[in-house]
Amino acid sequence: MLGGQSIFFAGTTALEQLAPGIKAGDLSAIAAIERPIWARGRVLPPADIATMTDWQAKMEALAPLALRSDVRSISGTTSWMLLFFETVAALRPRGARLRDLFPALELVIHGGVAFAPYRDRFAYWLEGSNALTREVYPASEGFIAAADRGDGEGLRLMLDHGLFFEFVRPAEIDATAPKRHWIADAVLDEEYALVLSSDAGLWSYAVGDTVKLVTRDPPRLLVTGRTAWSLSVAGEHLVGAELDAAMSEAARAVGRSVVDYSSAPVQPDDRDARAGHLFAVELDGPADAVAFAGALDATLKRLNEDYAAHRASGFGLRDPDIRLLPPGRFARWMAERGKFGAQGKVPRVVATSQTLAILLAGDEALPSHSR
Repeated sequence: MLGGQSIFFAGTTALEQLAPGIKAGDLSAIAAIERPIWARGRVLPPADIATMTDWQAKMEALAPLALRSDVRSISGTTSWMLLFFETVAALRPRGARLRDLFPALELVIHGGVAFAPYRDRFAYWLEGSNALTREVYPASEGFIAAADRGDGEGLRLMLDHGLFFEFVRPAEIDATAPKRHWIADAVLDEEYALVLSSDAGLWSYAVGDTVKLVTRDPPRLLVTGRTAWSLSVAGEHLVGAELDAAMSEAARAVGRSVVDYSSAPVQPDDRDARAGHLFAVELDGPADAVAFAGALDATLKRLNEDYAAHRASGFGLRDPDIRLLPPGRFARWMAERGKFGAQGKVPRVVATSQTLAILLAGDEALPSHSR
């Protein structure tokens, strides 16, 4: 892999000067600046492109340079890598994949967001390529884990990076004295909120992610979502991993892949005394909204017994409200929020349905469907 160039996507490396000798910026940008000397001549983008703040302009400047380079690895936030692939492919004949764009590519490193909703789109781009995919779990608090096996087999915890890991059940995370587990006594395949202490000064700090330990020796985990990313308006307790899986399966059912999605709780109103869920979904092409909604609902029932019970009761949860969005709408929404590119992440769950109003507004919105 070190025989050629690596592409590392980061925020602008032009850091903000807060005070004399004190600068701040994206974690990815600081990592790019602090990379070891031996790697600096092997990594794209170069300094003149790395300092750019406009993400689309940065990708367009990097694309032709990347095509002229012997690219061996690409790493970055999952959703923005896909946009880069599209930008580069636009410079080549129609139908080009990564095997055509970067024939020597060996490794694609992704992280920052759950991989499940994007897995099918990555499979399209990687078709015919020999490149492996590996997930990493970096955070501002420390480098937590990295995949030492294949997709979905767990990320190996970094036990020698100055971090002490504790695991707290999500329902107890706000308690005064929650029960804290560590590697030795955390229950495998049970969901926990991850808590860190570090030699950088953190003490019992809740990262905000939920995880499941899948092996203990060595310890490997799967990231299941965020502590704030759950839908539970009637006690159904849908978590991020279940939403991601259901979205992917519903998209496959209609012959499409997920570009991005977000969801929100819907409170009872004068028209319907039941609560529900609103889903804003962008697929990679037109689809039958009725079939998509049916597949989503059926998958959530299979994955979550509480959801199934509330849906079956007739008075617990209304039918899911599905809004299929036109191409590029999520990218524009993120740009409007100042979150386009770098480490910007589409929120899988937002607090209220009103929060999605700007995303769903406008003449370009496609018809909604509520089963």
